[in-house]
Amino acid sequence: MKFPIVQILCTFFIFLIFSVNTMIPQLLSQEGRLYSGVLPSNPEVFEGVQAAMNGDNEIAEKYFTEAMKKLPGSRPGGVNAAMAFLDPSLEFKFFDKMRFWLEKTAEDFPEDPEAFLLLADIALSETRYLESSMLSKHALGLVEKFSINPQRQQSLRIYGEKLLADIAEQRKRWNEAVKQLVKLHELEPENARHLYRLGLVRFRLGQKDEAIKILSQAESLDNKLLPALILLAQLSEQLGKNDEAAQYLTEAIEKNGDNPQVLIAAADLELIWNHLDKVKMFAEKAHQLDPNLSDAIIILGIVDLYAEDYKKAEEKFMQITEAQPNNSEAMIGLSLALCEQNDVHQLRRAFTVAKRNADQNPYSVDAQTTLAWVLIQANSLDEAEKILMRYFNANELNSPGAYYLAVVFSKQNRKEEAVLFLKTALAENVNFPKRNAAEKLLKSLAE
Repeated sequence: MKFPIVQILCTFFIFLIFSVNTMIPQLLSQEGRLYSGVLPSNPEVFEGVQAAMNGDNEIAEKYFTEAMKKLPGSRPGGVNAAMAFLDPSLEFKFFDKMRFWLEKTAEDFPEDPEAFLLLADIALSETRYLESSMLSKHALGLVEKFSINPQRQQSLRIYGEKLLADIAEQRKRWNEAVKQLVKLHELEPENARHLYRLGLVRFRLGQKDEAIKILSQAESLDNKLLPALILLAQLSEQLGKNDEAAQYLTEAIEKNGDNPQVLIAAADLELIWNHLDKVKMFAEKAHQLDPNLSDAIIILGIVDLYAEDYKKAEEKFMQITEAQPNNSEAMIGLSLALCEQNDVHQLRRAFTVAKRNADQNPYSVDAQTTLAWVLIQANSLDEAEKILMRYFNANELNSPGAYYLAVVFSKQNRKEEAVLFLKTALAENVNFPKRNAAEKLLKSLAE
């Protein structure tokens, strides 16, 4: 089963936030699993979780029942037990146990909404939309009757309504999404992110003036959010409306040209459009306004990669990795800059960086395909092919990865396969540093 790591982690992050009345900060157990402790005033849940982790389910169940008698309306202990088996570092080795405790909690405490909501969130992450919707609606029905703990009731209500909004957006049912996001805004009028999402959905429905009004309102509530005009430029580009995106971008720069985050977003858009002079201009201005802004330095390093000035690129990405050793984007850039310098020592460095990044980010296509490119530079073609074909077979290979695979096939004199993957790499309107090289290779193989 392919399980989306990011979404389930987000699920349980929300899950922790929504239960402040029964949780204390996470503790790392001796087994290396994530374990959520409980307040000393509720030792039964603590003992029950320990029993669950040891496989003593009947004992755990007795502790959890006793805990609920002492603190009616608190989170059922079985939900805490489910959390104890969340272990993304081991690719959800204990996922079945986590699901077992959520399902058991739903059976043992059918009037408590939380286990149903978590099961709904898992179903959503697996794109089982109907199941997720039914579970969410069932849980919200329970929430309305859950008056014993008003604080928890409100948190769970917000969680349920957010799930229904997520379902509607993922299914591109924009009118349903509007209704849900309006509900969320009514529940949390100071939460700018509900308005932010509502503005984006309004824009998708063609309600541009209303979208700008709502997004501007969100911006006034939270100045950390991107201003409305640059956000609409990004969304227009995603929808393939480049002329409209360029117009919004122009207006955004006129209005918010002294905002480093707007300049970074502008540079990202210009990079997509291959306007490298503008990319550099916006990134340099952002860097001047905020010398510590890592995004600006990374973009300038990317510009150097496009220009094949690998020494300058190395300097910029090194600056970031020294300050932020686990910055994946900078590690990718540094790997690419090092492996292109025709130097054995630099190639070894490139492999070390790329391998560490790939190990730290096992589900990142960019990190994995970068490692494959470094292996190609080291002439380890079979290893590189294995990595790249894994993503091709999963239909997840990106444009750079398709080019890298074409290079492997070209070096192996598999001309037809190389041409096929070069066409794949160039078919998408996606800019990447090796795009010109891909075009040249395709032309040479077609001669």
